[in-house]
Amino acid sequence: MIEILNRLFRSFRHEEEIYSVKDNDDTISVIDYGEERALKLNNVVYSRLNKKSIYTGSYWDYFTPLPALFNNPRILMIGLGGGTVAFQLKKIFGKKVTIDIVEISRKMVEAAKYFLPVKLDKVSIIVDDGVKYIKTRHDFYDIIILDAYEGDHIPQPFFEDEFISAAHSALKSEGVLAINYALNLSALVYLEHYLKSLRRYFKTYTINNPFTSGNMIILCSKSMEKKDILEKIKKKVKQTKDNKPVLVGYNDMS
Repeated sequence: MIEILNRLFRSFRHEEEIYSVKDNDDTISVIDYGEERALKLNNVVYSRLNKKSIYTGSYWDYFTPLPALFNNPRILMIGLGGGTVAFQLKKIFGKKVTIDIVEISRKMVEAAKYFLPVKLDKVSIIVDDGVKYIKTRHDFYDIIILDAYEGDHIPQPFFEDEFISAAHSALKSEGVLAINYALNLSALVYLEHYLKSLRRYFKTYTINNPFTSGNMIILCSKSMEKKDILEKIKKKVKQTKDNKPVLVGYNDMS
């Protein structure tokens, strides 16, 4: 009976699985819902695209203003998922941004080809461990985006001082580190300790619960104060109906 109901629900939503692959004990799938597309790992959404808007209405959108802080920024993303953020940034900023993405799973890289509607220009995907890779770069990136997850939690090495110090060294003098921090129970318990660790190296700000998604964006700056960040975003990012919640979130960051 449950399976019959599931089939009826999928049919009602016009759900179509367009790709699926096993990655050891995990299953990566790409699902088309008509107006949306999602990449899932074990039925947990790792990426989403809205076919009618560049914005998803969720936490991914909160990374989109960051390139406005720099001229022609070089960006490192740790964690690919389906590539939602890279797709958004290329659509908004085009050739002004150069993006390197480090993803540990080859199967995830392959799945992203079925998830993304187009091949992304000036985007390099490196199959490697993000913690190891970042140690090989110094004064190299303007922006680092950490969106690496195992299920619903960030892998422990990304909480360690070793990673935070390496991220600081990999960034240029005005660089920023932006972190997608899912507010599950264990993450809430560890949050203050993590923020304290980040503050040893960065001016650290939080954008709370964007779109009531249960995610916090932690924004870490090597040198820019909040007022400098907001001034640059206001100058270069035109407010629209779709990105208004994002800009409001930045204005309210603490």
